[in-house]
Amino acid sequence: MKPKSFEVEAFTISHGAKKLGYKSTKTIYRLLNRDVLEDYIYLEQSGRVYLMLEPPYLPTLAEKIRANIQYRKNNIIKRFI
Repeated sequence: MKPKSFEVEAFTISHGAKKLGYKSTKTIYRLLNRDVLEDYIYLEQSGRVYLMLEPPYLPTLAEKIRANIQYRKNNIIKRFI
């Protein structure tokens, strides 16, 4: 039986924040420091950190962020989803 391979898009933190609509990476880094986004991290051997926007078998990164931030009417996540 052959192992299954998954193709997952992974972005740097700054590029992932831009794809989600944020102007700054501050919210992403706050959630990373609180270990909320632990399942959405891909570590390269060089130590570079990547974010998976749509990991297999998990909710999307945008849904996870929306569930863990305080609601404000100006939140960018709320506008696009």
